[in-house]
Amino acid sequence: MQATSHRWNILLLGMIAALVLLWRLGGPSLAPWDEAIYAQVSKEIVQGKGWLTLHWADQPWFEKPPLMMWITAVLYRLFGVSEFWARAVSAFSGIGLVITTYLIGAFAYGKRVGLLGALILLTCYHFLSFARFGTMEVMLTLFTYLAVWGYLRLRDGNEMWWYLIWLCLALGLLTKGAAGLIAVAVVFLAMLFDGGLKTAIKSKHFWFGFLFALLIVVPWHAAMFARYDRAFIEEYVRYHVIARSTSTLEGHPSSYFYYLGRLVDGFFPWIVIVPFAIVASVRRTLKSDSPSQPLLLIALLVFGVYTIIPTRRPWYIVPLYPALAILIANFVVHLYNSHKSSRIYRGLIVSACVLLTVIGIGYCALSVSLNRRPEEPLVRLARMARSATPSDREPLLLLDESKPLPGQVPLFYSDRPIRQVYVSVKPNSEDAKRYLNYEKLVDLTRDATRLIILPQKEMEGLSADYEINVRAEVNPYIYAQIRRRN
Repeated sequence: MQATSHRWNILLLGMIAALVLLWRLGGPSLAPWDEAIYAQVSKEIVQGKGWLTLHWADQPWFEKPPLMMWITAVLYRLFGVSEFWARAVSAFSGIGLVITTYLIGAFAYGKRVGLLGALILLTCYHFLSFARFGTMEVMLTLFTYLAVWGYLRLRDGNEMWWYLIWLCLALGLLTKGAAGLIAVAVVFLAMLFDGGLKTAIKSKHFWFGFLFALLIVVPWHAAMFARYDRAFIEEYVRYHVIARSTSTLEGHPSSYFYYLGRLVDGFFPWIVIVPFAIVASVRRTLKSDSPSQPLLLIALLVFGVYTIIPTRRPWYIVPLYPALAILIANFVVHLYNSHKSSRIYRGLIVSACVLLTVIGIGYCALSVSLNRRPEEPLVRLARMARSATPSDREPLLLLDESKPLPGQVPLFYSDRPIRQVYVSVKPNSEDAKRYLNYEKLVDLTRDATRLIILPQKEMEGLSADYEINVRAEVNPYIYAQIRRRN
């Protein structure tokens, strides 16, 4: 009976998560920067640029490991290139993470904690928004918590769980490189604190699992180093690990309190219980060998490490939310169970939980509605400019003198090479130079007619020196043919 109810709980949570995370997943157009970049890298795999070396805009791309892009490319091959399948890996990882949250909570504290923890996660706005966003944070978080679940099961004495732990640690590293080291640190610190490190080192399954992990992680990294040497190390390690960890990159300055603000926004209203849940868990952990230990370690490492790192982005702390959800659920259920003699007190606890859940659902719905993006004019025009055949490689120029106009989204939707241009003064931007590489308009249009997207307000100032044939207008931009007058 217990096993049956366990399976029904997993099925129910999976169905609810699927409904929430997959509904209208392909609706809005891809967002600039990361989402559009990963979607394009996956697309170029399908277009024949190769599976081993990732490409963006026909150039080798070493920012991240390939696992998410490989899976997305397989989905593109099976179902076609679209926004839905560009986000599907993240969304399906989110479904898996909800179920994993239940599994951890149920195994460590009981089914009530597992169910409540999963439901709290499903009313976390940041989790929902990033699970519906085509980046790799939720996938990395899933592998992190599967490793934690395996570690908790390992405590029962079955050393075969080392294979799941090492598999998930390896897949985390192959998902987001150095960010996957947090999961490795959590497992090894947990072993250190509970005295299991010596036992693990003596286990043959520990070492076989470790070798299995190396076979997953090393080949791609070794192949990239062997083929590209310094170019790979410069981008993959020096820029995206060392520089990002020691300086503020790409125009993202913020204070040390940045993530406190993100937590208030992304974990409302449950954030009000977080301090009490953490204090209660720390006290129980100090008194005995508590299953809360790995969850507290995740919370401490994720929040601490990313607070110290100068480059701060809201999605970096996604791995916090399942741990906080489980710790809150355990606090609430423990509070409920400790007042068995008071029906009124229990009723108040249940009522408070229901109220917070309703507020959380309402806040998520309101936030999603307020942040829903209509299809941008730039996307609509890029679709109109779409290359008709694979052999049509005529570039699409992007011009906006008032602000940098990133090329990631137009590249995905137009299937054309993107050239960013300026008229007189070259724009200055702190963003990654790979994605903003400006050329002078006159140099590209002196001897050829080009396709261009530019603001309507700038067309009049160019008309004296350039012939402009407008093909389409979507305020505030136009799509046109342009050529320098003789």
